[in-house]
Order: sequence, then structure tokens, then C-alpha cells
Amino acid sequence: MAAEAFLIRLSEVNATEQRAALCGLPDTRTLTQRFENAWALREAHLGGVPFLTKDLYFRTGHPTLAGSTFLPEEIGPARTTSSLPAAFERDAGAVECGRTQLQEFAFGLTGENPHFGDCPHPTHPELLAGGSSSGSAFAVARGLVPFALATDTAGSIRVPCGYCGIWGLRLSPDLTPVGDIFPLSPGYDTQGWMARTPRDLLQVSRAVLGEAPPAGGGLWAGDLGLGIPAEDLEVMRKLALKAGAQEDPAAAELLRIACKEASTAYPILGGHAAARVHAAWLERRKDSYDPTVWSRLDAGRQRTHEELRHAEGVRTRISEAYKAIFSRHHFIALPSTFGPAVSKAGADELHRQRLLALNAPASLAGLPAVAGTASRPDGQTVGVQFLFPDMPNFGWSSILERLT
Repeated sequence: MAAEAFLIRLSEVNATEQRAALCGLPDTRTLTQRFENAWALREAHLGGVPFLTKDLYFRTGHPTLAGSTFLPEEIGPARTTSSLPAAFERDAGAVECGRTQLQEFAFGLTGENPHFGDCPHPTHPELLAGGSSSGSAFAVARGLVPFALATDTAGSIRVPCGYCGIWGLRLSPDLTPVGDIFPLSPGYDTQGWMARTPRDLLQVSRAVLGEAPPAGGGLWAGDLGLGIPAEDLEVMRKLALKAGAQEDPAAAELLRIACKEASTAYPILGGHAAARVHAAWLERRKDSYDPTVWSRLDAGRQRTHEELRHAEGVRTRISEAYKAIFSRHHFIALPSTFGPAVSKAGADELHRQRLLALNAPASLAGLPAVAGTASRPDGQTVGVQFLFPDMPNFGWSSILERLT
């Protein structure tokens, strides 16, 4: 796909959708030059393949807004290019064609943004795409690009992949160099990418990760006792079993018990880390923030020592439970969404708590994941996540091969 083909596909997205999903699009001359510069790498794994980058990654000399209206005024233009987009361009020959919008400062799971518009679901515009990597999910699902870079701190790849019917990879937080992207919650942020199908994700991932270790059998952990509707849980279960998971009630119960407080512990720890990032301008810029995001950051800076200590205890308990289960199962499969995508009216606090209950445990334990999707009979999709103990044992390719 050359510059002209990308521009044709872009023209099929209306102005409102573009504003809500995309940003930082280069002009035609610059875009053409990027493709011409990539010609020397045309034989590379992704030679000439276009991609988009979530607007948390830096590009030298360019502003990074992170879904806000003011961040470049505080940090200035980027002085370096983030390592992941650089690797896709320099080593794999792909061509960055612009940036994708996100929930402000990546602090949310719905894709809502009062500054640029709520990112719609790619095929059901009355619903939300999910967040915070909403623009990346929209762009991939609509076929604008074969893949897009994203991030996942507490479900920001896993949730929109599930809602939009696409696939993704969440790496582990220890792979992210300090200062490599604009952070949400240091220590919990992970980088990754999205592609339309397991086959596409396999090809994209091999371009920068090479080959992965083989994955053995896994655990289907169920819904952690949340009561996901039976018809949705069944399509998730079928996908997990196809990927090589098995049912182990004792292990599933251990995980359920260990994760009971994850949805309250993560906002304490993650919110406290996020508040430190914004401390220098949080009060001064209060009126410029999405009020919901500001209130979460404000809550983060007010956490007490007792709250943080208790949340760390929960984190330890969850990590130990995962470690015990990984001694018997190579991976763990469980839902990443409570059901299909929701409308703005459905994106309430209960919705957020359910998503955190499913996704925060892996975030607290720092686990890499394959973000998958399963189709319901009505065509809507739900999310399944495949968790691994660490990057040396991250058998992503085995999962994707089984599902291709």
C-alpha cells in the first residue's frame, strides 16, 4: 500500500471520525517522502507497510498531545523518537503514516475524549471503541492500516481489541525504557500493537520480536466470578479451548480468590503513579483537563500510606497466585471484556469496575498478553486475553498459530 492508497482509505473516514480517531497526519508531500525513504527496505519483513502510532509515542521534533490540548506547552516537542516505532521503521521497513487519538492521557477504558470527540466503534457508531487505545483499534478495524502501535496499562489494548474485533500484543512493563513514551502510570505501562487477524498479528510481531518459545497447554480461568452472561462466556471459552486452554476448577478458584480486590487496588497504585507524572502542572492546568481524568489524578495524589500498603499487599497476593498457576499451566486465558462494546450511556462506573476486575490483575502482576476477540452469533465481539508469566516464556506465536 503506497501513500496514495493510504490517502484513499483515509478519505473514506468522515471528518468527525477522523478527529476522534486520528491526529498528527502528515501532509501529502511528507507522507510521500516517507514511503520513498522506505524504498531501500522494501525487502524487509514489513517493507513499505503503513502503520499508525498512538499519540503517546515520541517522534523527534513533533508535539505529543496524549489526547490533551496542552501537553506540548509543558514538555515541548519530542527530542527523540520512541524505540518501538523506530524499530518498525528502521528494522522492519514499515512507514508511519500518522498518529491515533486516545482517551486523555490514556486514563480510561472507553475511548471518550471531550476535546476531540468520543471514538466510535468502527462498525457500530452508536457504541464506543473502548480505550484508551481507541484510535489505533478504530484504524485497524476499519482497514486504514494493517497494524497500529498502542499501549496497555490496565487494559488499553485488551479492551478495544475485544470490542472492535481485532487482535493485539501487550508486552511487559520491564521492556519500556524510562522516558521512551509519555507515561500514564510508570511501572505499569506497557507497549504493544494491534492487527486485524491472528495471522496479521503473527506477521507483524515476528518482524520485531523474531520467533517466540513454544507454548504448552493453558488454563481457562472463567470470569473470576463476575457473572458474565452465559452466552458471551461460552464464545470466550470456545476460543480459549481452541488456543489450547483446559479447565482446572481448583486453579480457577485460586485466581478468583486472589483477584477479588484487584479493581480497587489498581486505581490506588496506578493512580498514585499517574499523579506523580502530572504533579508539576496538575493544579495549574485543572481547567484544561477532562474533568473525569483530573479527578482520577487528584484522587491519586491523595492516597494514604495505609491505602498504598494494603494495595501492595493485594498486588503481592495476585502475583503469587499467578506464579503458582504458571507452575502448572503455560498460559492463562480469561475474558478481557464483560460483554460487547457499550454505548456512552453504558460507560458508567460499574462498566469501569468490571473491566478493571478482569484486566487489572495482569497489570498488577506485570504480565505480557495476547489480546484476542471472539464473535457472538449477532456479529458483535467480546474480548479474551491470554496471559504469560514473562517475556522469556511469552508464547504468543503458538497461540496465534492455533487460532489462524
